[in-house]
Amino acid sequence: MKVRKIRAVNDATNQPIMDKPDNLTDIRFFAASLASLVVVGFVDYITGYELYMDVFYFIPVSICAWQLRRRDVLVLALLCALTWGFIDISVDHPYSSKFYWYWNMCIKFSCFVILGLVVQRLRCNLKEQARARQELERALAGLRQSTAEIEKLHGQLQVVCAWSQRIRIEGKWMTLEEFLKNHLQIKVSHGISPEAMDKMVKELDETKPKQT
Repeated sequence: MKVRKIRAVNDATNQPIMDKPDNLTDIRFFAASLASLVVVGFVDYITGYELYMDVFYFIPVSICAWQLRRRDVLVLALLCALTWGFIDISVDHPYSSKFYWYWNMCIKFSCFVILGLVVQRLRCNLKEQARARQELERALAGLRQSTAEIEKLHGQLQVVCAWSQRIRIEGKWMTLEEFLKNHLQIKVSHGISPEAMDKMVKELDETKPKQT
């Protein structure tokens, strides 16, 4: 069975999305949700309206919300509410007014939706925490590598070319930029120092033709 990759949250729609789509896995989880709904509905039907079974409808909603998208959660929440409503009529649950049956079904649908969204948000938070932990571990690994390189260099005498300003590391000559990037994992940018700027301005002034 394929393992679903880490979900992320789409900022535009605030809906969980997969790093890589897997339609077969979606179908399997939705089928599992429907199967659990059938089982819960059957048990609810044979026990009648006197035995409270509504909480077990949370099972298929939670299965769907843990792995699938928001629209799937809404669809399954609606199916759970309709299943409950059909069974409630089938077992001849007495109501003084039909309004109460509609009201109860709407309330149950709302509860299923809220539960599904909460479970889905929890799933996303756990995935985001796992991803942040992996990024932190990579950063710590890079820091440990840089520390080991620095400790190694501290114990050696480094030779710098007096003309080209290149440094010799383990028998290889390299520029200071290459040394910082490859051995210390330091990001390097380029600029110009005040001294170099003054020198460049002075050289430009000297090369300008003198006005007579």
